[in-house]
Order: sequence, then C-alpha cells, then structure tokens
Amino acid sequence: MRKLGQGGVATVAVAAIIIAVAGATVATPVAVDAADVDPDHPLYALERLGERIKRVGAEAQMRERWREYAGLVERGKGMEYKQILEEFVTKMREVAPGDVEAKREVVRWMQEQMPGIGLVQLRLCKEFAERLREELPDVSDEVEEEIAGIENCIRGWQVSPELRENIRARLRLIMERLERIAERHRARIRERVLGYLDVDNLLVDADLRINVEVKMNEIRPPNWAAGFENALDQFELLLTEVQGMLEGAPEDAPGRHAAERLVEVAIELRDKAVAAYEDNNARSALGLIQAARMHLLNAKIILERASEWEPKFRGQWLQWRHEWENMKQELVGEGIWENMLQHREQFLENLRQRWREKMP
Repeated sequence: MRKLGQGGVATVAVAAIIIAVAGATVATPVAVDAADVDPDHPLYALERLGERIKRVGAEAQMRERWREYAGLVERGKGMEYKQILEEFVTKMREVAPGDVEAKREVVRWMQEQMPGIGLVQLRLCKEFAERLREELPDVSDEVEEEIAGIENCIRGWQVSPELRENIRARLRLIMERLERIAERHRARIRERVLGYLDVDNLLVDADLRINVEVKMNEIRPPNWAAGFENALDQFELLLTEVQGMLEGAPEDAPGRHAAERLVEVAIELRDKAVAAYEDNNARSALGLIQAARMHLLNAKIILERASEWEPKFRGQWLQWRHEWENMKQELVGEGIWENMLQHREQFLENLRQRWREKMP
C-alpha cells in the first residue's frame, strides 16, 4: 500500500476530523486505513479499526504487520512495538499452508521475505546491543566488540547471500555473549531492554517457520511420511556428530554453550516430531524435524567457526579443531564412523575417552 510523507499524513488527519465531525463514523477509519499510517502514528488505532470494518483477511493482515514491523526496526523502534511482531507471527500461523497446493502464493511471499527477516534480526540485535551499551557504560568496550561483529554480519548479509547460513549461526553466538553480559548486570538493566530477548525468540520462530514452509513446498503430500523418516535418519546422524564435537569443546567458551542450547531445542523439536508422526500427522512431523535439523546445523557451524568468531578462546578452539579433524579420520579409518547410529552410546563413549586422552 501507498506510504505517506508528513504532508500526506496531515491531509489525512484533517480529512478524518472533518468526516468524524460530519458523523461518518465508518468512513473515518476506512479512510485512515487507505492512507496506510504506521504503528507509531497517532491515527494508527483508526487504521486498525478500518481493517476490521473492511474485514481484511488474515493473509493480508500478516503481510501488512510484517511491512509495519520491518519499517519500525529500520527506524530503531523494533523493541518498542513487540505487539506488532506478535500479531505477525500469530497471523502467519493462521495462514501457514496445511494444503500446499492451495497456498502456493503464501509460500512464495514467505520465500520473498526470508532475506528481510534475517536482516531484521540483525538490526534488532544491534539495537539491543546499543541499548546495553547505554545502560552499562562500564562494560561498553565489551559490548562494542559485539556491535562491530553485528555490523560485519549486516554487511555480509546484504552483499553475500551465500554467507547467510553462516551469519545466522554467528548471530546465535553473538546473542549468547550479549545474554551473558545482560545476565551479569540484570539488576541494572531496564525491563524493556531485557524484553528484546522475547522479541528475538519470536523472530527465530518466524524465520524457522518460513524456512520450513518453503522446504515443505518441495514435497508433495504422498511423500510426507517417507520424507519424515528420511529426515529423522539425517537428524540422528547429525545429532550424534554434534554431540561428539561438544564432548571436547572448551568448557567455558560461549560457543560451546550456544551450541548446547541449540542442541537442546533441536532434541525437543525432534521429540515433538516423533509424537506427531505417531499421531499420523506426517506433515507436521516433517516440518518439526526440519526445524530441528536447522538448529543442529547452526550448532555445528558455530563449533566449526568458533576459532574465527571467538578471539578470546582462539587458541583453545584451534587445538580442539585440530584434534577433532584427526579424530574423525581415525574413526573413519577404523570403520567406527559409519556405524555411529547402530552403536550410538558406545560411539559417544569412545569419543569421550579419546577427548580425555587428547585434551585432558
């Protein structure tokens, strides 16, 4: 819909007042809705009333809420309007395709928004870090390092689409470090600043859901059950590998803790996927296991790139990576790697023992 400059908004405001005085109570909010004001404008409540009068559908509301929220984030107001993001996520859940054939246009729109959602996540993370810097001047140097990392990610996101998978993982690591800073000084930080953590969770949920729906669009209904079983096998292989990597990761490094948290979420989603499959809901099961695998991939990327992304622990991570690569070669050569799933506990115990020997 058309955007208004200050002059256009003023014109609409005057028109709304004239119509209201004339008694056209229905025409007023409809006129404001047509003008398309944003949530931080005084007439926004009338725009929403106009939507209800016109009975705007859930899909159109979803698209409008995202347009509004992305604009707010661009203006540095994303943390103040969490309710707009919540409404977007709610509407997205309502219109998420249950029948892919009937909702191809929704999936296409979601796919188009994927780069924008990643950029919004990065900009919001920067806003959060800047607020922390203001609230905690005594640790501003520490926060400044994270802001520099976020800015680097934003530049990479905009110019190198092929780097976006790595940037998503790096953002999870940056968030781990910012949360640690916030937790150490929680008593000194205003609640509305800490509220960003809820906003971040909502955006992660939206990003995952959209990625999953796009992937689901490639699979036709008769293949959902087979697709789930194949995806579950892939998940279990990756889970075992990541758990093995974590066994030797540096104990106090934020990268380890970020990866562990991602693994915990992935396992929870895996369990929900299995339950859905047992309830004969193959589509839901496939979507959940795909979301679980995305969390695991982020965990693996963090571990693999931690020596670059965590300079304070670079030496430990470089040693870890060297030992892990050698260990993998040994396991492959001994024929143990290819049988990791058949003897998972034995495989992991074997890895624990090797890590104890290499990195006591």
